[in-house]
Amino acid sequence: MMSQQIYWDEHKDVTLDDKLRDVLIRDIPQKWLARICDYMVENSFRLNRLYAQLKIHDIPNVKEYYRRYVMHVLHDECSIMVIDEETNEIFGVALVKLMTKEWRSWTIWLQIIDQSTLYGEFMLLRRMQVLKFEKEHPDHEYDSLHLFEYYLRPELKADVDFMTKFFNVICEVARHMLMPRVSFVGTMLEEQQQAETAGFQLLSQLIYSLVEVQGLRVFQTLRDINEMYMVLYERSVEPLMPFYCLPPPYAFDEEDRRKHEPYTVLDQGVDALDTDSKRSLSRIMIK
Repeated sequence: MMSQQIYWDEHKDVTLDDKLRDVLIRDIPQKWLARICDYMVENSFRLNRLYAQLKIHDIPNVKEYYRRYVMHVLHDECSIMVIDEETNEIFGVALVKLMTKEWRSWTIWLQIIDQSTLYGEFMLLRRMQVLKFEKEHPDHEYDSLHLFEYYLRPELKADVDFMTKFFNVICEVARHMLMPRVSFVGTMLEEQQQAETAGFQLLSQLIYSLVEVQGLRVFQTLRDINEMYMVLYERSVEPLMPFYCLPPPYAFDEEDRRKHEPYTVLDQGVDALDTDSKRSLSRIMIK
């Protein structure tokens, strides 16, 4: 049996590698998971300017920790990729996962990542940013589709129309997963600006230079590259309308509506039905 493919949006005539391309924003098939993981290692992880400044890339086995984290998120089957289907080239990935209080979703990070490393401390900062806000705002809705990270080719990030589509797709995924919001912890100034342009609301900030690990301010050097804050965002999404609430493709008059939907007037009593509707209702009950 062929698996169902979901194509969320497309973007035509974008210049990538000096060529005009049509790219698709779509789901990630199971057979692509290893390739997507490699892509994120070589791009989102290796090119991360915060990791370079903190010398996280030099930590032994750090790539393996990163791979475990990426594969854990990918197995949730909510993440999306940006590709040219003619060449199968990947131009972007967004790692998203359902995060709910009931499922205790954040506790897995304590097992996936070695907390004794600086990389582990940095990853757990994002977890603590979310949990701290929820503790301080107990009435705030917890459940969300969480955007853990994304990587896009610079040409795509510079395209305002594409970025609008990209974030809208993530919100559309949230709607289809019955989540009321998308949450996101922006770790870099660039992605914070992109999130705010896309309509995300700032909930809380964490100043890197004030974070202490065993009495040392290990993230203070981020000030040297003008990275000051980690920021928690969210963007609310409208729920999907059930198919039975959708308007008909063309208008019915009241008489015709009663013939097609006799159950809509049962509250008024059977006597309120016209003769044709009573006969229709009788046939339904007999069946």
